[in-house]
Amino acid sequence: MKLVAVMSIDTYRDDLLRLYRDHAIRVFSEIDIRGHYHDDESTAADIGWFGRSNHPAYSMLTWAFVSDEEAGAFMEAIAAFNTTHDPDHPVRAFQMDVERAV
Repeated sequence: MKLVAVMSIDTYRDDLLRLYRDHAIRVFSEIDIRGHYHDDESTAADIGWFGRSNHPAYSMLTWAFVSDEEAGAFMEAIAAFNTTHDPDHPVRAFQMDVERAV
């Protein structure tokens, strides 16, 4: 079993939810995030999609527990998505092993 966590700017919300549906991942969780970055010498483009301290970026975090095969296919779909969308605002996905669940 794998835990797949995905961070995305809010603009991609519908696209991300479509990816979950297209990969038959029916059960997942979602939470809204306000991202901040404290560095007056960087621009938002320099640091990706985290907002400046006085102008936060609105994003989301989703996660799902899936089989190894589902995780692999979903991670590949996220990678493909990133090749066709704004490289300054990639979807960030993380796959982690689940050792034990009760």
